[in-house]
Amino acid sequence: MMPLPRIPALVSCTLAAVLVCPPALADVPGVVPGDFRIFEYRASELGAAAGRPAAAISVLSWQDGALQPVSFQIDAIGEADLVWFPESGLARDGDPAHFLGDDRLLIRAADVGPRAPADATLPAEVIPLAELAIEDATGGPGYVYLVEGDARRNPARYIEHDIETGITRTQRYQLHVDPDNELNWRYLGYTGYQGEGSIIDTLKMRMSGGFLSRRARMTLDNTNLRPQLAGSKVGPLRSVMHLETRVVLGGVPVMRLQVQAHRYPDHYEAHSYARIPTLYRNTLRDPEVAVSIDGNAQYGATVQTARGKELRGLVDGRMDAEEKQLVERGLTTTDSWILFDSQRDFILLADLDVPDALHDIPLALVYQDDDQLEVKPEQFPGQLPNIGYALRGWPPERELRFAVRLLFGNAIGEDYTPEQYVAARTARPSLTVTPWSPSHSSQSAAQPGH
Repeated sequence: MMPLPRIPALVSCTLAAVLVCPPALADVPGVVPGDFRIFEYRASELGAAAGRPAAAISVLSWQDGALQPVSFQIDAIGEADLVWFPESGLARDGDPAHFLGDDRLLIRAADVGPRAPADATLPAEVIPLAELAIEDATGGPGYVYLVEGDARRNPARYIEHDIETGITRTQRYQLHVDPDNELNWRYLGYTGYQGEGSIIDTLKMRMSGGFLSRRARMTLDNTNLRPQLAGSKVGPLRSVMHLETRVVLGGVPVMRLQVQAHRYPDHYEAHSYARIPTLYRNTLRDPEVAVSIDGNAQYGATVQTARGKELRGLVDGRMDAEEKQLVERGLTTTDSWILFDSQRDFILLADLDVPDALHDIPLALVYQDDDQLEVKPEQFPGQLPNIGYALRGWPPERELRFAVRLLFGNAIGEDYTPEQYVAARTARPSLTVTPWSPSHSSQSAAQPGH
């Protein structure tokens, strides 16, 4: 694996009024200053922790000569590998109060620490579950420890999301969306960005198809889809909103689309899922689902893609020959990354994640560089640029499922090619889980620092 490009360390905790200011990062294996990655692991991967009451599990790391609690999050997972909410109507196997199967444990990369010494102790009432050794190219391995029955909790939070106002703040970005429609982004700002105003115009989701014939084509966009909130959770490491919309064509409701918006400290994900009724499959011709980001006057920015190789789109308000060739080369579901560089200390890496059942579905690159083109909804004129994905056709299964990840950063770095940067940002570190049996003491360990 390529080493992860270093992200500049924060000079100060600029959101101290909103977020609990985290402690300074220790100089230990596996920790990169300014490392905002979140690692996710399934219960089935985590040995003795699987099957335990979720509320009783906690995560420790070795800090300042003691085993200290670190911020973590456990999310119950249900049908379609989505975070489970009873209001969603999606199925869930097993008791949601227990950590089971595909349920997720989230921890910060920055909290992975050195290995606890052999003489480390736990309070008498705490049950050790597992030692996790996590290793990637940034160094290591580094370690965290899963236990049951430790009542201590680290109070630090790394994401603040007010669903009522639609405003999200983290140490790296601010995102404002229409609180009545998650798809309508109003403002995106990023720490260190050298431009003015919002980086983006809005997020765009479009569904289209010929109703009974290819010529009678209908299109639904943010305005028509209008997803409704059907469950939410704002945790210390991830915020999740479960939204659903009923797709209506010609006055006939034909499909229920489930969308989950996941906010992390340094990135955003949109997960989409729908069961496709037989009637819909038979009546809709040449269906297409597109998800894209419209930039706000990002003149001078560049765009590269997984299949573009030497091609580089330059945003100047018109489609030149190189940009048209970039579109022609397109994308596939296995070569799908898009790298946007504002040239003003903000980059966005978009990546598409699809299950195996969708791997044969044709995927097109959405790329528009046109200062006159209007594609509603939008706040500002022009597509400068509009970049994203268009899935064309139905999968062989009766389900449509995909996720778009938007990873934010400041710069690629002179020592990295786009391919190396993408590999580093998307790599999953190795995990080794072993039983763990430290000694117990009658004294509780020190409380976590702030």
